[in-house]
Amino acid sequence: MKRIVITILVLTLTASSLFAQKRRRNRYVVGDLRMHTLKSEVFNNTRKLRVLVPEGYNRSKADYPVLYLNDGQNLFDPKTSQSAQLEWGVDETIHSLVRKRRIEKIIVVGIDNAGRRERANEYLPWKDEFLSPPLENPQGAYYPEFLANEVIPFIESKYRVRKGADNMAIGGSSYGALITLFTLIEKPGMFGGAILESPSFYVDEARILSESKADIDWPGKIFLGVGTNEMGAKTCDPKDESHEAVTDVKKLNAILEGKSDVKMLIDPCGVHSEIVWGRRLTDALVHLFPYKVPQKKL
Repeated sequence: MKRIVITILVLTLTASSLFAQKRRRNRYVVGDLRMHTLKSEVFNNTRKLRVLVPEGYNRSKADYPVLYLNDGQNLFDPKTSQSAQLEWGVDETIHSLVRKRRIEKIIVVGIDNAGRRERANEYLPWKDEFLSPPLENPQGAYYPEFLANEVIPFIESKYRVRKGADNMAIGGSSYGALITLFTLIEKPGMFGGAILESPSFYVDEARILSESKADIDWPGKIFLGVGTNEMGAKTCDPKDESHEAVTDVKKLNAILEGKSDVKMLIDPCGVHSEIVWGRRLTDALVHLFPYKVPQKKL
């Protein structure tokens, strides 16, 4: 009997310890965040997909719109962030907006980049001469294929997502915004919404802006966000919008006039940071996924 009691006690302590570890590991995350490992044949590597599902997902049979975001490591948890433990706070923002009925329930898929060095390799469709050391032959041209043939089919096979472009959006920041816009051009009609935060449009003499002038089936809704102090200068004139990042975003906004429902947010003295992108996320989500009053059944 004594041996049985001791065994039960050990098992109880072990279970409690495991529970405590799980709770500590997720203490920064609000909601149900699920992890998957995706092996890519396009890039011949593996990465995590971080999937945030709506509250009550397991009890529901509903399908949900889906938002794919690049740099998954930086979206939900400061402990996984590659940027000085700064994160977007996607989970907290969505939890608040859904509770306040400002947006509809959505699934968010955070697509991890392949590491600090490989991030540039996968997000750059062309050489960035300002990158140190530069990549002579970046592989970003294959990223749209990676999304279309590997990421999206994987998610659609495991989650109840609404099908069709009107129910899919994509987004990213910096290089992640550049490759997002490149994907919209290379895969027209695949996404119905997009978030472009502090985009690195300067690459290859702003080639992406030139290519955006083509006859393209743009998403129905696009959010553009940029700060007037992207370089993080110690002093900032909030009215000074002469920075290249701001003027490039304005150029894209002009290109998209009459082609998409664009919301552009120029953030006075906003810097190049996950904290700032998270702060502007509310405007982006409300623009892309506004709350819809449920239709009463007759």
